Amino acid sequence: MKRIYLSILLCLMILRGLAQQVPFLDEGSAIADYPKVDWLQGEPISHFDKDKIYVVELWATWCKPCIAAMPHLNGLHQKFKDKKVVFIAQDVMEADVQKVLAFVKENGDKMSFRVAFSGMRGSDFDTKWVRAAGVNSIPQTFIIQNNTLVWQTDPNMLNEEVLQLLVDGKFTIKDAEAIAKKHN
Repeated sequence: MKRIYLSILLCLMILRGLAQQVPFLDEGSAIADYPKVDWLQGEPISHFDKDKIYVVELWATWCKPCIAAMPHLNGLHQKFKDKKVVFIAQDVMEADVQKVLAFVKENGDKMSFRVAFSGMRGSDFDTKWVRAAGVNSIPQTFIIQNNTLVWQTDPNMLNEEVLQLLVDGKFTIKDAEAIAKKHN
């Protein structure tokens, strides 16, 4: 009887462990849908259009490097918004949506792109992207093209030349890193 009880307990522990595992997200992973978030600015999206390129920037109001990157990203957004490149500032690792709303309102001219809020650990976005991609610090940039994560990088690695490679369908991580290194 004791063995049966221990076997059942072991099976339950294994099942619980499997249920808590997070799917792995890496370059080359297929991504069709945007996780559930609160959209604070711009038109919400629920899925990725194969004909568009998405730049998803993970940030928070308390993150100084994130804030420093916003004018750069906004400039890229202004230059590429008519070339089917969609920029999303995805607030993560932050609990106070009112603080984020106030920040966006105060910095509207520096953040002309979509802005979304996901909250703290355990949110849909946190589970499907942050934890799944092994993100433990921000800022962090995800590039999605043809419903595939093509690059996970730092926003300072993005520039007009790299985005043009994406638009022209000639993007490779090796070329993007070489271009970024040349400019940094």
